[in-house]
Amino acid sequence: MKPIYPVLAVGAIFLGTAVWMSQSGEAPLDGKVPEQASISTDATSGIDAGPSAQQPSEHVEQQAAQATSETASVDSAVTDADLLQEQQLIELNPDYPTMAMRLHEMTARRDGQAFDPAKVRDALAASAAWEPSDDAGAGLDLTEEERNDGREFIEFKRMKLETLVAGDTLELPVSQSGQTYQAEITQAVANSDGSVTWHGKLVDELGAVTDESGSAYDVTFTSGQRMASGGMFTPEGHFVIEAVGEQGWIANASTLFKFDENEPDYVIPDDL
Repeated sequence: MKPIYPVLAVGAIFLGTAVWMSQSGEAPLDGKVPEQASISTDATSGIDAGPSAQQPSEHVEQQAAQATSETASVDSAVTDADLLQEQQLIELNPDYPTMAMRLHEMTARRDGQAFDPAKVRDALAASAAWEPSDDAGAGLDLTEEERNDGREFIEFKRMKLETLVAGDTLELPVSQSGQTYQAEITQAVANSDGSVTWHGKLVDELGAVTDESGSAYDVTFTSGQRMASGGMFTPEGHFVIEAVGEQGWIANASTLFKFDENEPDYVIPDDL
């Protein structure tokens, strides 16, 4: 058996060195221990940084998913409006069988202005361009005489007019004549001042309504930012329409001009 004294001696030397280092606080000259500590710290930091580095990526993915969801929601709303009205739109005007086609036409002539599909759908459901109003034109700039000269005050449906495209028809009720006329839009024109003018003609179940000479009775409406005006020739006379916002009036043009029977309707030249 080999003697164990040399081994014990070596162990004692290492133990003494360790005790001396701990008491003196000095680091080994080769610096291997601090280096290992540094590597250990970096490794720990790297492990902790893993989830932190992934968080921005997850946040971006969540934002992208939300944006996609919102876009899909908008697309779904337009699609639903289109599907709900598809059959009705075809019946109204086979040349514009979808809501998208009609909205494109409306937006183009208004220089890119967007329209709410739901409001357009509601306007299309209305058959007439206006309805009687009991307001007596309170918001209109009229004299007391004009308010009582027989003109009919109406609630003008500007969105109904805005939705019209060539081939559409609409009702034009006029209490002064006791008639509800039907007009077919033949053309919509965007004007340089930003307004839009709709041209049309009176029709019935047999087609265009014509006068004795065979000419169709014309209908015209022009709508700007706030004001709308128009005129319609009918077998019962020429009617004028004017509206500011949603308030307006309609009257036979002949009743808008008053003559004093006591005054001559001709000009007497000055004595020479």
